Amino acid sequence: MKRVFLSVGLLIGVFEIGQPVWAQSAAPTTGATTSPVDNIGSVPKPDAPLPPGMTPIFDGKTTDGWIAVPANSWTVKDGILASLGVARGVLYTQKQYTNYRIIFDIRHAAFAPKADHQACVLFFGTAPEPGKKPIDALGAVQIQVPPGYTWDYRKGHNDAGKGEFKTLKHPRVDVKNWSRVEMLINATRGTVRTAVAQPPGTAANEVVDFDVKDAGKTGPFALQMHNKGLYDEYANIAVEENPAKDDLITVKAAQN
Repeated sequence: MKRVFLSVGLLIGVFEIGQPVWAQSAAPTTGATTSPVDNIGSVPKPDAPLPPGMTPIFDGKTTDGWIAVPANSWTVKDGILASLGVARGVLYTQKQYTNYRIIFDIRHAAFAPKADHQACVLFFGTAPEPGKKPIDALGAVQIQVPPGYTWDYRKGHNDAGKGEFKTLKHPRVDVKNWSRVEMLINATRGTVRTAVAQPPGTAANEVVDFDVKDAGKTGPFALQMHNKGLYDEYANIAVEENPAKDDLITVKAAQN
């Protein structure tokens, strides 16, 4: 009997330590088995208002205006746009942008064992031609938000972009909780400034910037599902084209 009791205790200990993020943040109360898909919306989307001048590009109900590669790899629930973890791929805007501010809320909801990766957004990429296979990650530049890690998928690169990005000192955030991200993207100059606020609605901190004039190009804005088994959630996605203020508007300095 002692041997059985100890084995059960060890199993319980392993489960508690090794359970995935989605189980930690939204554990079922009935004892029933749930999946990350079942838990979409378990942490309600933020209700912090967007700054004036922003135009929503996600209606909170459908993926209208967006294209998923592969198809049917994203879903919408309770005002949240969520990846389904089916495969590496992207969800990109049908509209292409040149100089714009984009603001969105993000939460890294769950991951498969040994397949974890920060949520990623892409800019300065190339939209696929109709009927043709897209370039991996749209051949774009990537920022992993909210922490601010980076990658450059442009032709001839496929590296971390050493010398292209500037990482600024900023507080650590919990990726399991909602953050608000602001990105000021200028294809004319080849620059991107990125700020993160946690929780949404508080003053943001500038996190990482990109500055390579030759990289700037008009293209879609995209959410990247980096690996199979990843579940990222987005909400309150909005754009301001040709921003009236050529500066980040959510950072602490801008609000003083």
